[in-house]
Amino acid sequence: MAAQVLKWLEGTVVPLTIHADASLSNVSYGPLAPLLLESEPYDLKSRLAVLRLIRAALHTISSQAGLPVLIIVHSAQDLDQESSHLLGQLALGREIRLLVLTRSLGSAPEELYSLCLDGLLTRCELAALSREQVETLSLRELGGIVSSGVTSFLADLSQGNPYIVRALISHLRSTGALVDRNGVWLLVAVPKSVGQDLEGQVTALLLGCSPLIRRAIETVALLGGIPATAAPHVLDAAAMEEGLSKNLLAYSGGHGGGRHVVVEPLVYGEVIRHLVPPGRRIEILRTLRESPQGREVLAAAGASTSVGLAMDLGQGIPDRELLVAARQANNRFASHQAQRFSEAVTAPEFATAARAESARSFLDLADTDAATAEICGLIEEATDLWTLTEAAVTETHIALRRGGDAQDIHGIAERWAAAGRRVSDQENPKDDPASPGELAECGAATLRHVGHCLTGDYHTAIEGLREVVRDTVPSSTVGLLSRMLMGEALAATGKTSEAKGLTLAAIATTKTVGDLARHYRTAVTRHGELLVRIMDEAGFALLRESFDQTAPPPLKHFGGNLMMLQGVLDFRCGRIDASCDLLVAGIEELRRHDPEMLLPLCLGTAAFASRLVGADERAVRYLQDYRALPYRGFLPQRLVADAYVSAAKCPLAMRNEEVATIEEAAAEAQARGLVYAEAEILELLFLLEHPVSAGRLEELANELGPSNSDTIRIIARAAGSTDPAQLVASAESALTAGRHLVAAECMARSAAYYGQRGEERVQRAVLQQLRGLIPVLGRVRTRAITDEALTRVALTRREHEIARLAAEGASSLEIATQFTVSRRTVEGHLYRIYLKLGIGGRDDLIAGLLEAGLS
Repeated sequence: MAAQVLKWLEGTVVPLTIHADASLSNVSYGPLAPLLLESEPYDLKSRLAVLRLIRAALHTISSQAGLPVLIIVHSAQDLDQESSHLLGQLALGREIRLLVLTRSLGSAPEELYSLCLDGLLTRCELAALSREQVETLSLRELGGIVSSGVTSFLADLSQGNPYIVRALISHLRSTGALVDRNGVWLLVAVPKSVGQDLEGQVTALLLGCSPLIRRAIETVALLGGIPATAAPHVLDAAAMEEGLSKNLLAYSGGHGGGRHVVVEPLVYGEVIRHLVPPGRRIEILRTLRESPQGREVLAAAGASTSVGLAMDLGQGIPDRELLVAARQANNRFASHQAQRFSEAVTAPEFATAARAESARSFLDLADTDAATAEICGLIEEATDLWTLTEAAVTETHIALRRGGDAQDIHGIAERWAAAGRRVSDQENPKDDPASPGELAECGAATLRHVGHCLTGDYHTAIEGLREVVRDTVPSSTVGLLSRMLMGEALAATGKTSEAKGLTLAAIATTKTVGDLARHYRTAVTRHGELLVRIMDEAGFALLRESFDQTAPPPLKHFGGNLMMLQGVLDFRCGRIDASCDLLVAGIEELRRHDPEMLLPLCLGTAAFASRLVGADERAVRYLQDYRALPYRGFLPQRLVADAYVSAAKCPLAMRNEEVATIEEAAAEAQARGLVYAEAEILELLFLLEHPVSAGRLEELANELGPSNSDTIRIIARAAGSTDPAQLVASAESALTAGRHLVAAECMARSAAYYGQRGEERVQRAVLQQLRGLIPVLGRVRTRAITDEALTRVALTRREHEIARLAAEGASSLEIATQFTVSRRTVEGHLYRIYLKLGIGGRDDLIAGLLEAGLS
């Protein structure tokens, strides 16, 4: 802020910066010490003497520069009363100009605040940066592509403070937590600290607080937040109010039960949590445990928080509490914390359950080998339903990520069912809706249907899953997983309305049922995939917004699922350049951890998109990466990814074998009833100028949702057409549907047919419309969209200037005078402009420029 103001005022003032500090807040004239170097100790006892000395110093500075002095006061909330009074007097006498920077207007010293009220200082309250503005600042600081996880991390911790954003970026880079991989900035680890600059700033703030205020702030920081209703009972009420007035504490979470008192900004809370000495931690924890309200606050913070605090202090924790804390940490995706708790379990009766939690945490950290070692034999060793379910689900995830096929999944299902019968003989909880054996059988049945989805037998999977759904409740692990899998199967086969209800319900369940929170990522991803399939951009935007607001921090900061899906959605809409950046970033995130098996589709789509924009080296690299993957995901994604990979091998000159592979993928999708996969593959064939059956396209359109069916009908009309007018009409329909690449392809083909007919004026008009799509499409080139076609109607810089002047009403003579050329020269330029824009004369010039995307 100060730097920007000084840039504006450069050459009109001489700047002088003073820094207030909490450690100097009780030192008279401390921040003004640089101006008092010639003073004697007895001078500082008289305000008048100090004023004379300051005036003399300022006069010298101003006289030497020949400019008035601008004093910039940093951290004015910590300015001592004497300095504040003196600066106010100088400003009132118009002897200086002031730029006062403070955390908030209310925390400014009274004398300076009164200047604002009197109109002598202009009040300028800076709003926090939005997430988009944080992203823009990050791009400016780092360059290249910045992962959405990095943006979320910076936005969450800084809460929009640009100074903190820059400080975090600098520290993260210096510690290796923020790295550049293949042109993408990624957060590869949670930093152990936030850097000396921010730590020093927070320490100074705490030094300026009374012991009671500091105690209140430290308590809130250790717990990560306290419910607003309980805060006055566990904190000193006056100290809490003072913390709120100083903007060190704040309310978050809106209104009602979700409202909390938190440290603001969040990064300050992280620093304070590490600054609290062990003795005071013990005291705070003991105080909380001694009161009923304190115990409620600890319970609300969760077992993982209270157990973590106790372990930090070296206190002994019962194994049962450690296990509960490990489960809770895993449910919050705090994998390192979960490992710490599960490794501390020593009692034999809890060892198997602890190993299951340890395996889950290793899997979330993408350490598949360690997870495999932990999970080995757990299904057979489990003695309770919870551990058995966790072991079976975790082992299934490991098998899928290692490329396991339907037979492998069926094997795990049989072992789960057998173990369930064994556990059923040992226990039969009265509060369960069914015996462990029956619940395990439902889980095993769900796994068998996972195998059916892998092989593409969705009809069998859907029918079987309906039975499982009928026999289970949504709030159980098996009930939730079976419903999510059925949503996936229904969506793949075109039954999107029912699928959408299931995926939305799954997200809601993972938010409200604590033990199922660990499946939140899967639920969000399945719903996101569905929205991309049906091209629901508005719905996907709402999903991302909700995710940014409610997702656990580890998912926001280290996950690439929604970023990758946004890239696929942008690609389908024809925003190719934008999609490439998202897909490239998504690939680098998913290389580290791909729990939902999205990487194959991401690599295939990115390879083809890279070919379209001429990034051939990147496309080749992605093709190699795709071949090296051990897994391909479920059949619909696999078929689409294979088609894109074949197209990416050489999109402008397809060989027969690549085309045959794509056609086979479309045929298999049709045979399996995978209507959305088939539609996407047929759209790809259209873009490759390969013949597609108009009859099949019409049939397919009747099976799809509105957005996709409109596009398929457009392609059906355009696929075999040689009528340029019909192709232009198809292009207009595609633009209305938001499918820019399909529209561009139709325009390019139309222009070619107009050229063959010798209708050059209309051809140029169409080509200009095509050029108008470049800002959306990016650098796309296909067999029809060529450099030759696009440059043929491109206006030169001089032609653009003449066209703009003519559109504004300037005569040929006036234009000639401005450019010092003859009127005939201008008329010649205008003639060529009319030809390139495909218009008849000046009357159509404004419309022609607008259609060409020019201004």
